[in-house]
Amino acid sequence: MQPSRRLVALKISPWSERARWALDHHGLAYEVIHHQPFIGERKLRALVGPGKPRATVPVLIEGDERVTESWEIALHADRRGAGVKLIPADREAEIRRWNDVADEGMGAGRALVVAAMLASPAALEETLPPKVPRWLRPLLRPVARRVIRWFGRKYGVRTEALAASRAKFTAMLGKLREGLAGAPYLLGSFSYADIAMATTLQGISPVANEHIRLGPATRQVWTSEALAAEFADLVAWRDGLYQRHRARRVR
Repeated sequence: MQPSRRLVALKISPWSERARWALDHHGLAYEVIHHQPFIGERKLRALVGPGKPRATVPVLIEGDERVTESWEIALHADRRGAGVKLIPADREAEIRRWNDVADEGMGAGRALVVAAMLASPAALEETLPPKVPRWLRPLLRPVARRVIRWFGRKYGVRTEALAASRAKFTAMLGKLREGLAGAPYLLGSFSYADIAMATTLQGISPVANEHIRLGPATRQVWTSEALAAEFADLVAWRDGLYQRHRARRVR
């Protein structure tokens, strides 16, 4: 029997990973529906409805209910699930602040990734649907490039301001280092604050394929060797968090 709960997600998106992690933390069964940018835009807009200015993933569908935004999905999972709450009421304001830090930082990181994708023919080919034959992929690079540019426009990405985006992303990592101060968790115990900030590390050193499977060129695009070296302590923290709290393997 299929799960009555479905999650529309983008495989490589840190925001989608946050939603999956929250649902998995609470042991809530769900079916993943993989969103295809541009191609699936009309369907996504219909799911989200006219109330939002921009249709984005993740979207949780449970019966007649539609839950958008990873933060709201985490709250929903806390209400429905049996695990320890990721956003306890007495810490919600603090956790929300860290969620906002993660959102702002990853907004800047998105610009870096879009620019790197546009510069990598191999990564562009990896964005094409799996059924596209290998011999046809080079011929479809212009199509993939147009989709990536469309994606950037949708989110207001400014690839001409990469230095500012890199500075903003680096500042976010500095805030995380300061917030942790060598501790295993931001707020003393595992919470959604850790999930939100851990997923930002995807922008400098992607997690292993057992958690989020990436093609080799896409993995390279998401990797910043300089920042990964500068913030090696944070990458190690993220990896430890995955070991302790991300038992389910997402393909």
